Amino acid sequence: MKKILALVLCLVMTLSMTGCRIVIDGEETTGQTTAKGSIGLSVSTQNNPFFVTLVEGAKQKASALGVQMTVADAGDDAAKQTSDIEDLVSSGISVLIVNPVDSDAVTGAVESALSKGVKVISVDRAVNGVEIDCQIASDNVLGAELATQYIVDTLGEGAVVAELQGVTGASAAIDRSQGFHNVADTKLETVASQTANFDRTEGMSVMENMLQANPNIQGVFAANDEMALGAMEAITGAGKNIMVVGFDATDDAIASIQAGQMAATIAQQPALIGSTAVENAMKLINGETIEKSIPVEVTLVTKENVDTFADDSGSEEPVEVVGNGSIGLSVSTQNNPFFVTLVEGAKEQAQTLGVQLTVADAGDDAAKQTSDIEDLVASGISVLIVNPVDSDAVTGAVEAAKAKGVKVIAVDRAVNGTEIDCQIASDNVLGAELATQYIVDTLGDGAIVAELQGVTGASAAIDRSEGFHNVADTQLKVVASQTANFDRTEGMSVMENMLQANSDIQAVFAANDEMALGAMEAITGAGKNIMVVGFDATDDALASIQAGKMAATIAQQPALIGSTSVEYAAKLIGGESIPGSVPVEVTLITKDNVQ
Repeated sequence: MKKILALVLCLVMTLSMTGCRIVIDGEETTGQTTAKGSIGLSVSTQNNPFFVTLVEGAKQKASALGVQMTVADAGDDAAKQTSDIEDLVSSGISVLIVNPVDSDAVTGAVESALSKGVKVISVDRAVNGVEIDCQIASDNVLGAELATQYIVDTLGEGAVVAELQGVTGASAAIDRSQGFHNVADTKLETVASQTANFDRTEGMSVMENMLQANPNIQGVFAANDEMALGAMEAITGAGKNIMVVGFDATDDAIASIQAGQMAATIAQQPALIGSTAVENAMKLINGETIEKSIPVEVTLVTKENVDTFADDSGSEEPVEVVGNGSIGLSVSTQNNPFFVTLVEGAKEQAQTLGVQLTVADAGDDAAKQTSDIEDLVASGISVLIVNPVDSDAVTGAVEAAKAKGVKVIAVDRAVNGTEIDCQIASDNVLGAELATQYIVDTLGDGAIVAELQGVTGASAAIDRSEGFHNVADTQLKVVASQTANFDRTEGMSVMENMLQANSDIQAVFAANDEMALGAMEAITGAGKNIMVVGFDATDDALASIQAGKMAATIAQQPALIGSTSVEYAAKLIGGESIPGSVPVEVTLITKDNVQ
């Protein structure tokens, strides 16, 4: 009881030292309310690093200008985006900033917003069929032309190439394909052109199929870096040497170019796009006129200039280093908001300390993570920070890193079977015990419950399941327990199956919020009222609790985990000793303390 009280007091202190953040039904509100008006930002998805950065740029500008901004993430669902926009307009926003999932599908919702006097700015992608106040975007046609001409200049005219297209209907995808064909149709031989929906996993799958049908492909243009990186995985797996050019200049793409893998990418400025949109929205709120079109510059990034686009790691007082003094961070996936925040915390601390940090995203692929770690070690890093896809599968790669003198810190999940320098993580067992005890306290002993487990083999999944069973096995009736791989869609599917087999379930413990939110969708679809408790305290989960949907979650501090790992890595680089384990506190979040 004393430990729980201490955790609650810690949360109160933390909230007292930070700014207020308001989350409303899946939307996040930032900045200060003003009498003049507010802004709504409808973004296509935040499962893509480019749009995460765009939103961050918008948030920072909104905070600086003191204007209220509400962000709604459509999750790449055009129907949800329509609903999001309707909700934003109903809330009384003055300006809508929209980054469409589909440039045609969003037209009706935008027209409706305009008819109600709402000003509209589109970012990165256009809104088709309606006149809006402003379009802010990179010159996607020019960018793709630069990328394709680079292929021509490197491989020569007539080279055999393939194209990975973006989301069908998205203006950025249309424009980039146009730019590619403006050059390729007269100078190259295009043998394959197919959508991979701006997604890394699809990029890999589509590329594998292309290589089977066209083994003589020499070059690939991918309409974003996520697809390009997926294509690189397929090409590496096939043992081929094929030139790959992407678009966006994400951190992973920059690192790939530095490592001699990807050939090039097109640098946009997503943070500038976001901040420029808010700046011009504020002008509209104040009654000023703005330009109808505001272009944001793009640049070709190759091995010759890539270092100028890498994260600035300079500092007036750099860390005293041993060896080359750099850090590699191998993260399980950035398709999960928790790990996006962890990585951002690590990047900010690296910049503050003036230490070089290279991030590799394993995309929830244990084999790729092994390869990523090998590449990071080969690049000469001094410290490896690893967030394992699988706590057992990563052991060999970690041992090989240690054998070469690399220090190792594990974050959020453990590395099994080998001794490392430090483990930094939340107390996952305690967190799950708190969550499960809350079910007992609310529904009483003997309540019928189900468990959604995380990725098999991941230490966080193992620990959270242990914490759940420490309480549930003696105080509840567990009728179903199954993995949903920390994934929202799988959470929904598994929950649907559980409800069919066990219609009397009263509560669910999900080992992360993504699965919990998926379970909520299945429960709502089935017309049932079932208590759901998650783990992570993501923005969507907090919004769901505020809306009276999810019952509770466990708050971790992913940004603090990331920043702490870099802080301790820098100490290792400087020759200091660090503790073998650094716990980061967790807290139960319910309707009573969610705000």
